[in-house]
Amino acid sequence: MLENFSAIEGFMLPAATAGAAACLAGLTAAVIHYRGRCRQWRDEHRNLSSLVENLSEGIYRSSLDGRQLSANRALVKLNGYETEAELLAAVKNIASEWYVDPKRRDEFREILQRDGYVEDFVSEIYRHKTRERIWITESARIVHHRRTGRPLYYEGSVREITETVTRLRLEEQFQKLTSNLPGGLFQIVRGRSFDITVNYLSDGFENLLEVPIEEITAGRQLFARFVNPDDRKAYFGAFRTSYDTMEPLDHEFRITTATGKEKWLRMSAKPERLNDGQVSWHGYVSDISLRKRQALEIEELAFYDPLTKLPNRRLLAERIARSAKTCRRTRKPGALFFIDLDNFKSLNDTQGHDIGDDYLVEISSRLRQCVRETDTVARMGGDEFVVILDGLGDSEAAAASQAIIAGNKMLSALRRPFERGELRHSSSASMGVVVFGEHDTAGDDLLKRADIAMYQAKGAGRDGLALFDERWMNGEQERFTLLEDFRRALEEKTLELQFQPQIDREGRVAGAEGLLRWRHPRLGMVPPDRFIALAEQAGLTHQLCRFVLASGVKTLAGWQQNPETAGLGLSLNVSVQSFSGPQFVSFLENLLEEHAIEASRLTIEFTEHVMATDQTLVANRMNALKSSGLRFSLDDFGIGYSSLARLKSLPFDEVKIDGSFVRDIENSDGDRALVRTILAMANTLGLDAVAEHVETRSQEAFLYAFGCDLFQGYLYAAAMPETAFLEFARAPETAASVDDALRAQA
Repeated sequence: MLENFSAIEGFMLPAATAGAAACLAGLTAAVIHYRGRCRQWRDEHRNLSSLVENLSEGIYRSSLDGRQLSANRALVKLNGYETEAELLAAVKNIASEWYVDPKRRDEFREILQRDGYVEDFVSEIYRHKTRERIWITESARIVHHRRTGRPLYYEGSVREITETVTRLRLEEQFQKLTSNLPGGLFQIVRGRSFDITVNYLSDGFENLLEVPIEEITAGRQLFARFVNPDDRKAYFGAFRTSYDTMEPLDHEFRITTATGKEKWLRMSAKPERLNDGQVSWHGYVSDISLRKRQALEIEELAFYDPLTKLPNRRLLAERIARSAKTCRRTRKPGALFFIDLDNFKSLNDTQGHDIGDDYLVEISSRLRQCVRETDTVARMGGDEFVVILDGLGDSEAAAASQAIIAGNKMLSALRRPFERGELRHSSSASMGVVVFGEHDTAGDDLLKRADIAMYQAKGAGRDGLALFDERWMNGEQERFTLLEDFRRALEEKTLELQFQPQIDREGRVAGAEGLLRWRHPRLGMVPPDRFIALAEQAGLTHQLCRFVLASGVKTLAGWQQNPETAGLGLSLNVSVQSFSGPQFVSFLENLLEEHAIEASRLTIEFTEHVMATDQTLVANRMNALKSSGLRFSLDDFGIGYSSLARLKSLPFDEVKIDGSFVRDIENSDGDRALVRTILAMANTLGLDAVAEHVETRSQEAFLYAFGCDLFQGYLYAAAMPETAFLEFARAPETAASVDDALRAQA
């Protein structure tokens, strides 16, 4: 009313009345201003409450005794509830209900009472409703009365940090893992120029290269300055191939560390094409020096004669094949010399093995001095040597002439007397020579022809040479006849499997190897190496392997139907050529399904030639068959460096030590060392080890002592028909006697 009254235009008041009116107007203005401020405070309070309610962090207020008074929406959700009222009604005791470790509540309150506030207090708590464990960080302060300073309550904020804690833990674990790995993890990026950007190197690289990480990453070629110069071309080539094909990088190379140590490293990495065309590799580098040293040691033991350091007969086969290939490519014939020392047995018997060994070393040196560095001088064993010469003229006639000249040069060197102290031995040799050229000739055939020629030289009075004459091969007609008989035997299924027992470490018959036998109606029992060679030459390998598998699986099915023999295993030899055939896997799978056998009792044996085939194809087929439980064994283990170096690339379950090593372990330090190494490597790779050709108790004891798993040989039994084998396997006295012998020798 006063506002309306004072607004009357032109109305005049007395002086006293005017003063009162002015006072009243001021009071009215103050009231109006107060009302405005109250509305502003209410609006600000509503805005502040809305802000708190919608914060992503949990905000709460608690009484001093720990009773929850209020909670915003984020804190309600963090605890698994829908409304504030639901949360406040559910929470009774924060210490025991919220904290995983109730002592954390006491620690929190102690800091709060001491300092008046708490900042970033990290705890593991329960999501109250679901009891899920989570991590939070909490900050709070005590709120005091504005005038009296009395503590009223405390309020604070809560933020979930579970993901952060998990990530930090993983990072800690990753750091520990990468710090203790024997190798190093890396992520690098390369462009077409092959300069690199290092995104990550683990600490393991410091141990690998023996320099600080920052020094490694300072260059633009990563390992290039450490890589052995002889390996750099292949090293960069591996990266280029991976860059172009986007295939995984898997490369072995040598380095020289900062302290001068030589190491072998293996780099394995998966490439990823980036948007800018560069390639990123994520991978791992490991130190394989020990494995390489073992492989080189095995190579030397397996391929070189320990006495003369010449290639042995195992490596000779590869050298002959290499020379034959060179001759076909260059169209320049070569020659093979088979050398047998005259009267060596007499020298060895009368003067002792030490003198005999010195003589063999001297002969080796003389032969090497007579040939070029690219030629091969090998020791076959005993007093037999083989020399291979390549590129001897443009025709076989010219090569024969050059071979005779070279042969006489070697004979002349061998005629020089051998002298040791007062001993003077008149030395000589008999030599057979065969010339080979563009036509395919197997290494065994060349050796056979040279051997025939050598015996011709011996028959002519020794100390001379003889050039092989094709007329000496009239026995070829007999081979042809035998081949026709073999075809008939295969078609009529008159071949048979015999079974040689395999004995385990407890002396029990664990199973057998199925060995193919051919009883010829006129010639009697034909040796397997003879008719198998016929099959290979006549293209009957696939047919022969199918016969072996069909017979073997059928036999194994019969064993498994009898509880007494159900646990026996059977090993069958399969040629790599047949295994690589397009129908092999389906053929064997159909056999397994038809006879419903327990496939884990069947082992397929390959020779080391499997390493010379398509590794990816063979591995894929092996894995396809292993899914049914089938086992694989690498036969003749140790005779080929490729098989040892690449053994891990194929999923074998077992290795079978070549019988030639077992046969000589009693007399040869080299073979003993090789067998020990093979057994150790098999154990390292988790493979079973089988020794064949075990013939003496001392051989058995040596193999048993160094961890051989299965034993096979004439010491126990020769291959025998199925009925005899089953009787042998069931005989308790056989197992007991073998077991007693094994334990006595251990």
